[in-house]
Amino acid sequence: MKYIIITSVVASMMAASGAIAQQAYIIKGGISGLPKETKVMLSYRVDKKEIEDSATTKNGAFELKGTISEPVNATLKLKALDDDGKFTIEKMLFADKQDFYLEKGIFTVNGNGSMKKSLIKGGTVQADYLLLQNQLKPLTDQFEPLSEEMKTQYLRKNNTAVDSIQKLMSPLRDKIEEGELAFIKSHPASFVSWDMVIGRSSIINPDKFEPLFNGMDQRFKNSVKGKELAAKLDIAKKTAIGHPALPFTQADTTGATITLASLKGKYVLVDFWASWCGPCRAENPNVRKAYAHYHDKNFEVIAISLDEKRAPWIKAINDDKLPWLHVSDLKGWSNEVAKAYGITAVPQNLLLNPDGVIIAKNLRGERLEQKLAEVLK
Repeated sequence: MKYIIITSVVASMMAASGAIAQQAYIIKGGISGLPKETKVMLSYRVDKKEIEDSATTKNGAFELKGTISEPVNATLKLKALDDDGKFTIEKMLFADKQDFYLEKGIFTVNGNGSMKKSLIKGGTVQADYLLLQNQLKPLTDQFEPLSEEMKTQYLRKNNTAVDSIQKLMSPLRDKIEEGELAFIKSHPASFVSWDMVIGRSSIINPDKFEPLFNGMDQRFKNSVKGKELAAKLDIAKKTAIGHPALPFTQADTTGATITLASLKGKYVLVDFWASWCGPCRAENPNVRKAYAHYHDKNFEVIAISLDEKRAPWIKAINDDKLPWLHVSDLKGWSNEVAKAYGITAVPQNLLLNPDGVIIAKNLRGERLEQKLAEVLK
């Protein structure tokens, strides 16, 4: 019995050490047609930390070496040596880069004049990713030129053209989504599938997400991330449409406490946002318009800010002229209400009926007014 226990402990320790063991990778590149010297930037995230490395090409050749503990989605980008490093929208939109899956082993990058169109090979995960790309190619061949043209028109501030192109892109985007979902379902043991499932977890719709999650290989579901997603899914199910909203109490801008229960009897929009969130600020005028139309018809808004500092929170409220209720504990992403509701991305919102039951989620733009017109007849 003692031997079995000791062996089990040793095995557990070895498994734990193996889970975090660093393994070597080498990226060997050969891209012809480049300027004499070009900078190659490698970047990826590990535990919310951005990891970066770089090399300079010589006659198009370069090499990057490092270690990694598990497969990760990474990016290779070409950058001119004389680049001043300053951020611009144009640089971001038209960066010559390509995503790939980095893991242990040797990777090769071969192309002509561009990183975006180069072929990156190496590792079983990247092989799966190339398979997915090949399956989606008939759609991405149509989508990418439209995407490039939309970026150009966006920089020209041609909103009419941007709207027109987006309408053409929308059905293609839906078909690409269908192709990705089909890949996930048919390759449950692939890290590429698992990564796409994780990518769909920022805002969870239980009806769509749960079948995807349940269909994944058990080793993914048993991982630390898998257990995190299972917990997040459980919260999403508790805060799904048709369920009573979770009660909460939080301080407003004056320090006075406001409870969700005090708003019972009204239609209430629970709005998660932050002063630093661009999309949130862009959505505020739509909420303000709905509030102006329906506040006198038994409609209230309570905005929960994921700010950490009081000053920018108050300034954003004043700058955006937001006349509704505002609360926050100034704990950022650790906001107690946000944690209870499983909020890991903003903006998000929930619409409650007078009984405190969730009747809609994530209403944006005209959809908020349309829903209010429907329920506040």
